[in-house]
Amino acid sequence: MYGRFVTVLWVLTALSTVFLLLAWRKREEPGGTPMVVFHLALAVGAASYAVDITATTLSTQLLARQVATIAQGAVAIAWLYAALQYADFDRTVTRRAVGLLSLDLLVLMAVFIFPGVSLFDLPPSGSVGSLVVAPGAGLTAVFISHMATILIAALAGTIVLIQLFVRSRHLYRTQAAAVLIAALAPWTIALTQQYFLQIPEDATIFAWGVSGLAMTAGLYTFKTLDPVPAAQETIVEQMGDGTLVVDTDGRINHANPAAEALLAGAEETLVGKPVEAVIPTWDSLPSESDGQSDWAELALAIDGQQRFVELEVTPFTDRFDGLVGRLVVLRDVTERKQREQRLAQYKTIFEGVSEPVYVLDEHDRFVTYNDPFAELVGTVEDSLVGERFETVLGQIETVPIDDGTGEFLIRTASGEQVPCEVDAAGIELAGGESGRVGIVRDISRRKEIESELAVTTDRLETLVEAAPVAIVALDADATVDVWNPAATELFGWRAEEVLGDRVPVIPEENRRRTAELHAQVLEGERLSGHETELERKDGSRVDVSLAAAPIRDLSGSVVGSVSVVTDITERKRRERQLRLQNERLDEFASLISHDLRNPLQVASGHLELASQDADSEVDASIAAASDALNRMEGLIDHTLTLAREGRDISDPEPVTLRETFVQAWNAASTSTAKRRIRDPPECVLADPDRLAELFQNLVQNAVEHGRDDLASDAGPAADGGGTVTITLGATPDGFYVADDGPGIPPEQRDDVLDSGYSTDDDGTGFGLAIVETIAEAHGWELTITDSEDGGARFEFSGVETGCQGEEPTAGSS
Repeated sequence: MYGRFVTVLWVLTALSTVFLLLAWRKREEPGGTPMVVFHLALAVGAASYAVDITATTLSTQLLARQVATIAQGAVAIAWLYAALQYADFDRTVTRRAVGLLSLDLLVLMAVFIFPGVSLFDLPPSGSVGSLVVAPGAGLTAVFISHMATILIAALAGTIVLIQLFVRSRHLYRTQAAAVLIAALAPWTIALTQQYFLQIPEDATIFAWGVSGLAMTAGLYTFKTLDPVPAAQETIVEQMGDGTLVVDTDGRINHANPAAEALLAGAEETLVGKPVEAVIPTWDSLPSESDGQSDWAELALAIDGQQRFVELEVTPFTDRFDGLVGRLVVLRDVTERKQREQRLAQYKTIFEGVSEPVYVLDEHDRFVTYNDPFAELVGTVEDSLVGERFETVLGQIETVPIDDGTGEFLIRTASGEQVPCEVDAAGIELAGGESGRVGIVRDISRRKEIESELAVTTDRLETLVEAAPVAIVALDADATVDVWNPAATELFGWRAEEVLGDRVPVIPEENRRRTAELHAQVLEGERLSGHETELERKDGSRVDVSLAAAPIRDLSGSVVGSVSVVTDITERKRRERQLRLQNERLDEFASLISHDLRNPLQVASGHLELASQDADSEVDASIAAASDALNRMEGLIDHTLTLAREGRDISDPEPVTLRETFVQAWNAASTSTAKRRIRDPPECVLADPDRLAELFQNLVQNAVEHGRDDLASDAGPAADGGGTVTITLGATPDGFYVADDGPGIPPEQRDDVLDSGYSTDDDGTGFGLAIVETIAEAHGWELTITDSEDGGARFEFSGVETGCQGEEPTAGSS
């Protein structure tokens, strides 16, 4: 009897070893590790049990039994561990249960190490058969506790496997048999031994072997069990899509890491929450049809950010087709949705933009283009799709740019080559491929303008180079940008010596003032007629007149200044010479006035004394001599006027023409004249004193020559027939003064303006010469014509009239 039992134990040892090797090869898969421990412990336990039965010495039997007892405990615990993992129990619960039962193994190992503690009351000597059933052997409390642990593990594992079998409706028959055998084998064999078989040894080890072999066959041969419960947790946990298990009450019972990462906020969990709190539109989702709903797309707000998900709900039922919950699969499509939205925006912009736009793929082939581009190249819609970009390029060798801006010649259907500027940028196409979008601008007009600007620039450069005056351009930092040949000729520095440096011609004492003027120009002011002194390369000085203006860029900002420098050295020399001559003339006039007036005054005094005692004939001679002296006095006054006043005036100012004329009239001898004013200009820009003197001389000239055609002794007529009428009126660009006297013959009109010329024997001939001098000093042009009444008309043109912004004055004469 013992021989066949021991043989079966060794066969079990061999089978367990084979399945151990199988489990070892699958140890990385879910459930593999506990099955490796199970078969190892089962092989060790069966072999130790065989030694326990066949040994005859007590010490050998005791050692074999202790090893078999520990192995038996490891078998039971590993079997439970495999059943829990196989049925997809929570990892934490599984570990805690196995850890608690493993305390039994620690106690058994302590008994094995410490001889003072024993599992059995030992018999006096060894004998064939297991030590457990040997005559005289007894069980201690430690062994009984160990058996209770095995019973608990067996009962728990059986319950787990039976539950798995009950809830699994879609198992293969062989798989179902494997699960059922694994669950019932320990109890079936134990009951059979107890009530039907008379075996002197414990046959439960074979029950563990049968159960373990069934679990191993079901787990590793058929790969999956509804689905493989041991692998289910790993599969779900590692899924890229989120999964939720929702019970019939609408609460989330399970959420994998992908779902937690997608839907839960920081430090939150989805388990236990109502599904409506996580998916607000849960109730509005399409109802299940044929056991499964279609994919739905939702927009969810998660941590303040909008996310887009695709969602599928699948119901699952028990073996009686009762609904027990729903499996929710979620897929994050935010990036895809955003990409679709961007593509939609791009499409809207693409279709609405007025400039030509095209899209190329990574092989430079047209993907699409808008209507303006089709109009530009003269083709119909989509006819270029699939063609290479080079098909629309002109003859010049160009290639599509990857990124940035480039210029191309675009060839139209008519063969015309249009210059265009292209802005290109890389984009991601709908299929995830790379491509480029290009925006085309027709720059034909710009090219024409650039060509015209080039021609204009060449002309300006030529003008600057050929200009007879010095032209100097400075940048904002007052460094030289332009220095033409005339500047070299004037100052001595060559262009290459000064370009990029500070202008070298400014004397030390003038630099501060020059910097201030340059700053004013940079602020937008213009400078004209500024006279200063500059320095040549050899150290000599030169008098110049300087005009400066700001240089502006395309945006209107001032970026520098340009100056035109004119050499006025000769003019300054003439001015100094003229000033010296005027000073000498003034001295000469003063000398004449002093040296001539004294004799005249003496002569006048003697004539006055002589006239007191003279007879009538002598008195007539004295009167004639007195008149000659008076004429000499007038000649001296007019000579001084011409000598001292010359052709210069002070700064002109607004002057009331009518009031100045009236003042001049009142200052002249006008008893035989009358005035007439015909809408003259209200205001002119003039020197008020010199203007009054001009009017006074004209009035005096008209009175003296007014009625030469009448008898000298006629005197003024009662009706005014012996008077002269003097008129002030307006011309298109000035004013005139006219009379109704005898007029001036055309052949004498040039002569009357000469100094000393007079048709009157008593006249000095200086009156009209002074009028011409005053007119020239103002820049006016004097013309003598006939008046409407036949007399003389003096017209003044080039007069600045209509004065504004300042109160006009009248002459002081």
